[in-house]
Amino acid sequence: MRLKCSKCSNVFEIDRLSAMLGGTGLIKLGPYRYLKCPACGKRSLFNFYSSVKDPVTWPRSEQTQEEAQPSMSEEEAEKKRLEDSKYENNRT
Repeated sequence: MRLKCSKCSNVFEIDRLSAMLGGTGLIKLGPYRYLKCPACGKRSLFNFYSSVKDPVTWPRSEQTQEEAQPSMSEEEAEKKRLEDSKYENNRT
């Protein structure tokens, strides 16, 4: 099922069993359960019985995660920057 966090507005998927085991068993208000959002780490009440129709926004897609992580080490990035700067000076 899909749940939407009221604090960070991320939509994530979770199965009912892990939601029942992962949440605090003490706080149940009708269809609402007190669960921890995996995206922001904050706890809030989630409507446990109605799935959200919005597209999933967490975890972010693999393409977005790859863009955030540099594929080169710092030394390689510095070498590439120096190499690029050589060519920039020759163009003018």
